[in-house]
Amino acid sequence: MLAQDAKPRDYSAIHPSDICKSDFCARASYYTITQGPKLEKVGFRLQNIFDEGHYIHAKWQNRLRDMGVLFGKWFCPSCQSKWEGVGSECPACSYKAIEYREVSVFDEALMIMGHTDGWVIDDLGQVLIEVKSVGIGTIRMEEPSLLYNGATFDEAWNQIRRPFSTHIRQGQLYLELLRRMKELGIFDEVPTEIVFIYEKKSDQSIKEFTVRANPDIVKPMLDKAFDIQRAVRETHVAPDCSIDPINGCKSCKAFE
Repeated sequence: MLAQDAKPRDYSAIHPSDICKSDFCARASYYTITQGPKLEKVGFRLQNIFDEGHYIHAKWQNRLRDMGVLFGKWFCPSCQSKWEGVGSECPACSYKAIEYREVSVFDEALMIMGHTDGWVIDDLGQVLIEVKSVGIGTIRMEEPSLLYNGATFDEAWNQIRRPFSTHIRQGQLYLELLRRMKELGIFDEVPTEIVFIYEKKSDQSIKEFTVRANPDIVKPMLDKAFDIQRAVRETHVAPDCSIDPINGCKSCKAFE
């Protein structure tokens, strides 16, 4: 398993899952786009974590597929057909175990590109879906205060009352990108809300949160993306480090 090549990722653009993080560095992003990534070897345990996340995403996407409410790109393993729409079976051969390829969101002007976990369309309207598996490591990274005073993972989980800030920023960026795609005529209607599904790794407990679009949350990320694309396309000078403009951070210093 470890000898297999990593799943390819397009490093020629800015990914919403990266720019939403509090430690995102515009300078490192510039170097990644222009020079390629500084990749670290993925160990067995980390690969297991990645794979488990993929399984959880697929589980929820397959449930929504079977309900006939999931919109996006689809692939049929039986006849190799590809299409976009609300899927429950292959329109060409009626094969039911079709594979969801998610929804591409992008802004070419800002060099932002990503994929949402799901886009649900039903009688109540439409929302984006973002599925997150939550373990104690997630809480340590996203909301360490929940573990203060010796709280256990179960106690911390019970105190989660809203999505973590990083996830909110990521979801808000997805909604903004879809709004811009609608303005370009790519979609007729787009969601203005995103539903976060949190699944607890230890016992599969579930929390669900709905967040409405808020342009104020997105603006700082769009400003960073503008600076990066301008540096890549026009000035060809790396922007300042977003974390420490004087000394740089671990991410951008790795390129030096």
